[in-house]
Amino acid sequence: MKYRTQNRLFAGARVWLLALVTVSGAGAADDPGQNLKQLRKEINELQRELGGLHGRRDAIQKQLRITEKEIGQLTRTLQELDQKRQQQQSRLQELERQQLQQKAEIRRQYDALAAQLRAAYMIGRQEYLKMFLNQQEPQKTGRILKYHDYFNRARINDINEVRNRLAKLARLAARIEQERAQVEQLTGQWNRKKKALEKSKQARNRVLVAIKQDIGRGGDRLKQLLHNEQQLKKIVSRLRAREKKQPRVSGGSPFGADGRLPWPVEGVIKARFGSARTSELRWKGVLIAAEEGHPVRVIWSGKVVFADWLRGYGLLIIVDHGSGYMSLYGHNQSLRAGVGSRVEAGETISIVGNSGGQEQTGLYFEIRHNGQPVDPARWCVARK
Repeated sequence: MKYRTQNRLFAGARVWLLALVTVSGAGAADDPGQNLKQLRKEINELQRELGGLHGRRDAIQKQLRITEKEIGQLTRTLQELDQKRQQQQSRLQELERQQLQQKAEIRRQYDALAAQLRAAYMIGRQEYLKMFLNQQEPQKTGRILKYHDYFNRARINDINEVRNRLAKLARLAARIEQERAQVEQLTGQWNRKKKALEKSKQARNRVLVAIKQDIGRGGDRLKQLLHNEQQLKKIVSRLRAREKKQPRVSGGSPFGADGRLPWPVEGVIKARFGSARTSELRWKGVLIAAEEGHPVRVIWSGKVVFADWLRGYGLLIIVDHGSGYMSLYGHNQSLRAGVGSRVEAGETISIVGNSGGQEQTGLYFEIRHNGQPVDPARWCVARK
């Protein structure tokens, strides 16, 4: 009876999806912003529908989804804060360098001005004394007065330059204090987010223990893997149906036209396409062992059509490359591109992690053509 009810739910879901595909795109085909909003709405609705098919494990999977998405967001925030802090620190160091330079220049000008004043005092006394004692040389007297006028103007300019540099030094000091305050503020935010991240990771570990206890027998694991694959298949089918309704942009090279594509991340391939995953299942993509935090780069230009958590795949990003080709990147720690984003080949779209309940860090990578998985080794450069 339970399986009959579940089959009816699947059938109802298929009818709902077909109806949704028919309705979507009809009213806002010419409005990119509306299309993006509608796509996100439809993905959220599909996520809710798929998530409701296995009620027994909903609570555990929901908690895993919450904690891993939280970890992803916190990780991204930490990296952004760290980048800002480094930028602020660089600006602070540059201001401090300018401050030292200004102080040295002011000291040099002080010394030069003091020497000028001493020399002017000594020369000035002698010249003026000779000028008044010798009234027979008016031309020489005029030259001496002119000389003193130039000399006085030069001293005034030097004094003004010192004043300007002192004012600039005061402004630099104020900016340095502001930059230091911002660095301290960013450091405080970073420390708070770091503590929150550690708490989220501890919560995730507790969820993983619950999942292990829930799986129990191997048969349960097989059911979960099958369910996860069906979820992904539905998502890809839904996305393909929607993208077919979108206007095609002319120009650009077809997928993989320039030869062998790069792999999305460096690392050893732990599971190859088509190899046995269980006695009844084969891998639909490849699993690449990689260190946590390494950047994941998109293999070809395209548009991000999915960027969210999906059961079994964790934080997943799907890129549509046109001509029926899509690439999928799963088990990420955090995502760097959102739905609707245009990405260029080699651009970082996510960060390696172990989301989806994985114990080891790495990247799950698929290439699909017209919805069907194909061996990535056919498109990517040969590797061990």
